[in-house]
Order: sequence, then C-alpha cells, then structure tokens
Amino acid sequence: MNAEASTTPLASFEAKWSEARPELALALRFERDDRREARAAFASLVLEIEHAAFGIREAQPAAIKLQWWAEELARAAKGEARHPLTQALAPRFAAAAIPQREWHAAIVGAMAQRDPEPAADRDAVLAGYAQLYVPLGAIEAALFGPDSTAVARALALSRAMRETAALPDALRDGKLPLPLDLLARHRLARGDLGNASATRSNALREWFGDLAHEMAALRGLGVLRAAMTAADSKRLAKAARATEPLAVLNVALAGLSIPIAWAAWRAARRSRP
Repeated sequence: MNAEASTTPLASFEAKWSEARPELALALRFERDDRREARAAFASLVLEIEHAAFGIREAQPAAIKLQWWAEELARAAKGEARHPLTQALAPRFAAAAIPQREWHAAIVGAMAQRDPEPAADRDAVLAGYAQLYVPLGAIEAALFGPDSTAVARALALSRAMRETAALPDALRDGKLPLPLDLLARHRLARGDLGNASATRSNALREWFGDLAHEMAALRGLGVLRAAMTAADSKRLAKAARATEPLAVLNVALAGLSIPIAWAAWRAARRSRP
C-alpha cells in the first residue's frame, strides 16, 4: 500500500470517490477556492477509512489496512505524512493541532464496525456507527468549522442507509443492519430479510422514511456534508415511497438523477459561506 499510495496523485482519489459518490464533485464546486483541495482530500480520507471499515469483506486485509491508516495518521500528526491525502491536509492538521487521541478513536471506531452485534433499536444502530463518526466529526469540525455533532449524525445516518442498501451482502456476512424492534413490529425474523416480500418492503419503507426525516432536519453541516446529506435524504425519501424500496434505493445510489442533483445543489448553495 505504501508504494502505491505514495505515487498516486491526489486527483485520482477525488475521481475515485466522485465516481462512487457523484454528489461529492457537485458539492466541491461550492467550496471556497482556498479550501476546496483540502476539503476534497479530507472527504476522500474519510471514504478510504470507511472502505476499510465496511467495504473489505475479509477481516485480515481490513485490519491490515486500518492498521496502516493508524500509523499514517500518527505520522501525519507529527508532520511526517506520506500518503497524498494526508500530505494535502498537512497544513490544516498543523494549524488545527488535532489531538492524537481523536485519530486513535477514529481507527478504533472503524475496527469496531467489523463485527457488530444486532442492535435493539434505531438509537442503538446509530450509536454503533457513532463509534467511528463522532471522532471523525470532531476532526472535521476542527479542520473546517461545521457542527461536529451534526456531521457525525449525518455520517451515521448515511451509513445506516448504505448498509441497509447492501442488505443481501450484510446478511451473508452475518450482519443485521436493521434494528430488532423494527423486525418485531413487522413480524419479521432475520431469515425473512433475505427474500423480497410485502412485509419486508413495509419495514424498509418505515426505516428509510425515519432516516430521511432526521437527515432533512440536520443543520450546521457545511457545504460538503449539507450537499451529500441532502442527496441521501432525497434517495431515502424516494425509496420510502416505493413498492420495492430496496431496489429503488440501490438505483438511486448508483447515479445522480435530476431531483437528487437539484437537492444537493440547493443545499450546497444555501450552506456556502
């Protein structure tokens, strides 16, 4: 990873994640010129950590990658960054003087995502994700000034959406992205979630609607997170009205439709300093 990371230009990371999260490129247009590169670098850094926490199926490669990031963030805190993303952020890291304990907490929180227990309710689901996103929200606030609590909550809600969107993969890997009380209300067993049914769709519509409602109410996110949260809220709201909510959400996540792009554009414009 070292050799590859040290020779990969910063722009390639932005392109990589803009392809996966198309609202990222849209939102960056509204960032101030003097912070756009750093904002893109930090967003990409968060996405790299998320990928190691959630996107790598095998435990050992994920642990190796997270350990590498732990070491790199420790180096970056001392002004010895090697990765293009941390190098791009070095001046802001130095100015913000982020405590090493925040970086450590973020990596510990990322590792905690690898083998989560089933959550009793919605608050427990989001509390599990908060182990990663509360420290990342604090770091983002120190670097760029948004409300750390709002950023952490937005990221946790978005993660709840994305983990549910990958429901078949989650179930295959022994994870349960939906809370147990939701299943109980809809008289669903864990084994029922693997097959499409009217009952599963009802539960998903409720879940997506609740996530969308809270996302739409968040404030103080800054340009980038406001745009990304508005896009995700729009996706969730659309899925919550659909006959096949899981299929509709996955289609919405794969691109940037006009309504989703418009929601992200409006949110970014309103949040521009």
